[in-house]
Amino acid sequence: MGTSSLLENLQGIIIRESVHARKDSLTRRRTHAQESPSASWISRARISSEVGNALSIVLATQGCAHARGPSGGCTMCSYLLDGSREQPSSEQLEEQFARAMSKLDGAEGPLSVKLYTSGSFLDPEEVQLSARASILARLRNDQRIQQVVIESRPEFVSDENMIQLRNLLGEREIELGVGLESSSDFIRRICINKGFSTENFRRALETARAHDIGIRAYVLVKPPFLTERDALLDSVKTARDAAAMGVTTVSFNPVNVQKYTLVERMWSKGEYRPPWLWTVLEVLRQSRESLPRSVDIVCDPVAAGKGRGTHNCGKCDDLLTASVRLFSLTQEITDLGGVDCECLPLWRHILEHEDSSLLVHDDLRSNPEQRL
Repeated sequence: MGTSSLLENLQGIIIRESVHARKDSLTRRRTHAQESPSASWISRARISSEVGNALSIVLATQGCAHARGPSGGCTMCSYLLDGSREQPSSEQLEEQFARAMSKLDGAEGPLSVKLYTSGSFLDPEEVQLSARASILARLRNDQRIQQVVIESRPEFVSDENMIQLRNLLGEREIELGVGLESSSDFIRRICINKGFSTENFRRALETARAHDIGIRAYVLVKPPFLTERDALLDSVKTARDAAAMGVTTVSFNPVNVQKYTLVERMWSKGEYRPPWLWTVLEVLRQSRESLPRSVDIVCDPVAAGKGRGTHNCGKCDDLLTASVRLFSLTQEITDLGGVDCECLPLWRHILEHEDSSLLVHDDLRSNPEQRL
């Protein structure tokens, strides 16, 4: 059997298992008012060279086309379930946006607004063209907003869409958040089931750059089927490769175990453990040391300190998570240090020996309920 056939067979297995893990979860998506976003929140964030407030908005659309399709979506992602069973109208999406934006009433700049849909904001099947134009126009008219981050898969990064973004948003900073995940086509195809190649990502980056629009590369820390050491090495290499391609920001996303995913099936059988927080710190440290200062490196881990998220032993998790978030604001490596814990030698042992032992190390938590 040739390499190409082997890869196709492996991918077929991953797709089949991803679809099986998803099961009928799409029919279980919660029903909520079509005029309300799935979520919105304000957090501190780097905005150019300053620190300000960022409003993240998750519009409730029908969700990611890749996840809705026959491939079953990415192996670790079930954000599709945050969406709507039926596609909201353009007017309803505009109302969702307006309700979320009300959280910025009275806020002082600099501000950043991040537009998510649990899919692609630039996909017209998720956000109608009229809704997109209305939302972008409102952002243009708010002079407090210095940065806009829009999430999209690379297939929707076209010259036409970039021209619209630049025309409607003016001269303010624009970034497209794109899930590169790994610069390895094998890992992205087989371990993540992402559905696009590094070359697709590169072309999207070049298209965006031609319109002075940056790319925020999402990098997945510890995709399934990788050891802790391989995950660390792949994340750092991906950050370096992304910077070499010309991204403006690298955003590390440690895997969190989401429901109805292949990763959850593996985790529930003891075949997968989310990355150690020590791994996340080391990824950030090595990346900051090797990437140019013009490239921001950020990380806001979901479910940190819990069994489904990046965690250590439970004793040092809060301190390390706080240091990760502080580093994301300051970009100073010194903010990642100063914490020691008795679990550090075990993590180092795993990095050195897991490849040969292929053992899944149990959590250090004494209370099994803390894994959830």
